[in-house]
Amino acid sequence: MRITRVRTDLVDMGRVNAIFVRIDTDTDLTGLGETVMRRRDRSVAANLEQIGEYLVGKDPLAIEDHFEKLFRDTFWSGGPLHAAGRSAVDIALWDIKGQHYGVPLYQMFGGPSRDSIPLYAHVACGSAPEDLVANIVPLVAAGYGAVKTGLPLFYGAKSPTASIDRSGYFGTQGTLGASLKETELLPTVTLDRIAEWFAAARATYPELEIAVDCHGRLNLPNAVRLSDALAPYRLLWIEEPLPPEAVDDYARLTARSSTPIAAGERLVSVYDVKPWLEKGALSVLQCDIVNCGGFTGARKIAAMAEAYYLPYAPHNPNGPIATLAAGHLMSAIPNAFILESVGSAADLAMFADILDAPPRIANGVLTMDDRPGIGARLLDGVTERRPAGVYGGTR
Repeated sequence: MRITRVRTDLVDMGRVNAIFVRIDTDTDLTGLGETVMRRRDRSVAANLEQIGEYLVGKDPLAIEDHFEKLFRDTFWSGGPLHAAGRSAVDIALWDIKGQHYGVPLYQMFGGPSRDSIPLYAHVACGSAPEDLVANIVPLVAAGYGAVKTGLPLFYGAKSPTASIDRSGYFGTQGTLGASLKETELLPTVTLDRIAEWFAAARATYPELEIAVDCHGRLNLPNAVRLSDALAPYRLLWIEEPLPPEAVDDYARLTARSSTPIAAGERLVSVYDVKPWLEKGALSVLQCDIVNCGGFTGARKIAAMAEAYYLPYAPHNPNGPIATLAAGHLMSAIPNAFILESVGSAADLAMFADILDAPPRIANGVLTMDDRPGIGARLLDGVTERRPAGVYGGTR
C-alpha cells in the first residue's frame, strides 16, 4: 500500500477554520485528519502541501518513521506552525492503519481504559455575574457537570456594532483593552470584580465544576492575586494565567496556588513539555492532539506526564475529527482527566453538518463506538456548504 495523494480543505466552523487533511492510498483506504490553528490556517495549509510532497509514494503504515522524519528532516524541527500540519497527517495515517486492520484506534493503543469520557463545556461569562449564572443553565440542563468561562472584563471594549459569536465559544467582550499587556497597569480592583462572577456561579451551582481560562494575560503578581481572589470558590482550575513561555513563573505560581493551574495547549512536543514537568510548573496538562504531533506525539506526552502523576485534559475547542481523535486517545491512556468541548447546540449541529458519524456527545460525556480507524468520513459537499472564513483576533 502506498500514498497517492494528500488533500487539504479549510472548512468554516463559525468561529475558526478547521484544516482537514485526507490522505489517499492505492487501495480503497483514505485517512482523515484535522488541525486547527486560528489566525494562521492558510500558512498551515501551505505547509501541508510540502508535507504531501514527502508523503506521496510512501507506506502509510510506517507512522513512527514518518513522525520522526517530518520532525527532524525539515531541520527547522520545532514550532506550532509545522507541528499543526504534522499532527493532522499523523491522525490521518493512524486512521488508515485502523481501517487496514479493521479496528477503532483506541484498540490499537492498548484497548479502552474507560467506557466514556467526561466533557466540560464553554460558557460565556457575560457582562455581569448574573449573566454567567444564566448562561450556565442550558449546559446543566444538557447534562454537563463541568464548564469553563473566559476571564471576565477582558477581551476588548464592548461595541454596539460588534458581531455576536453564536457558536458557543466562551469569549465575552469586556471593558479592558483587547491587547492589554501583562506588564501594563491592571487596576487592583479588577481582580476583586472578577471574583464576583465566580462567587455568583458557586452560590447557584455548589456542585458544578467551574474553570476559568486567562489566555496568558497576567504577570506573576496579578496571577497570584487572581488565585487568592478565586480560592474560596473551589475552581476546577485556572488556565493559562501567565504567558506560555513563562515556565519558571508557572512553577512559582503552582507551588503557592490552592487552585490547580492548567496549561500546555501551546506546547507542541515532548521536548517542549519536559521542562514544565521537571519544574513542577503545572497541575493539569492540556496539550492539544491536533497541535502536538497527533496520536504519536500526544501518546508520548501523556506517558511522560503519567510519570509525574499529572492528569491530561486536552485542549479541544476544535472540530469533529479533533474531538474524535481526542476521544480515542483518552479512551486508552490511564491519566485521562476531562476533555474540552465547546458543547453548544450550534457546535453539535456543526459537527453533524461535517461528518457522517459525528462525535456521540450526550449528558456531558463523549462515548466512542467501534467503527474502524477514526470512525467518520467527511460528508459530500461540506467544503461548498462551509467555505473558509476570514478570522482575526487578539490575545
